[in-house]
Amino acid sequence: MKVLCIDDDQDDLDLYREAVKKVHASHQCVVAQNGKEVIQLLETVKPDLVFLDINIPGLGGWELIKMIRAKRNFDHIPVYMLSTTRSASELEMFARIGASGCLLKPGSFHELCLMFKSVITEREKG
Repeated sequence: MKVLCIDDDQDDLDLYREAVKKVHASHQCVVAQNGKEVIQLLETVKPDLVFLDINIPGLGGWELIKMIRAKRNFDHIPVYMLSTTRSASELEMFARIGASGCLLKPGSFHELCLMFKSVITEREKG
């Protein structure tokens, strides 16, 4: 499985790589820090799953998910929004724009691993 993680914080991206590796050593984690990188990676990497931070500079999370859903080649890819808030209006908006789910950014590496394991396992089942 190829997992694409998108976040503007390099430390978070490093943790995401480690978490995906810990969850399943054979899975590949590809990272991007901005929208331009995402567009290129979608074409070349063809991820099976995307974790997308809402607040990234330039082409932000809101715009990126709309772009992913608008492209026929990518509209089937599960995209999970990563957020620091869980407001009802925000969750409703994520669902409306095509997010597969909204995940609260965890406070520890252990929680991050559990979150990734849950989503990845769910996706592998099918």
